[in-house]
Amino acid sequence: MEKIKLSDIYSGLRERIESLGYDCVGFENVTEDEMKILRVYVDLPGGVNLSDCEAVAREVNVYLDEMESSLPDKYYLEVSSPGLERPLFTPEDYRSFSGREAQVSLKGGKKIAGIINGVDDDGKVHFLFADGESSVPFADIKKGKLVYKEEKGQKKTFKKIKKK
Repeated sequence: MEKIKLSDIYSGLRERIESLGYDCVGFENVTEDEMKILRVYVDLPGGVNLSDCEAVAREVNVYLDEMESSLPDKYYLEVSSPGLERPLFTPEDYRSFSGREAQVSLKGGKKIAGIINGVDDDGKVHFLFADGESSVPFADIKKGKLVYKEEKGQKKTFKKIKKK
């Protein structure tokens, strides 16, 4: 059977995930320790928990099992919340998080970190830095994520629970 494109697989996965009521944040296809991993990020307005990730993983597995002979590679599946340092996959992600700090890896290896200052109609993502502003074509962004900043007054440690 003919192998299909990852973008087609992602489109089918997105439909399944969103039919369950979750926001499909995005996908990563990475290799870590020589293992190919398909990472699926899902979210809900109040956040997701382990049982949410399990429900999505079951549905994703059913779909991927149906597509197995068409998949380009064998993989390990991970379903996760996007977390505090949420990955940014689309220009709409950069628009949604305008005003937040992001770290971006560009094609060619350069990295930048700055405050997202919107996305224009030409697809350029604008960033504010301490010394000015810069624009980067979205097509030049290899990977991006929000930067978590601890808020003032927030405790750095967990509360200890006394043993009985």
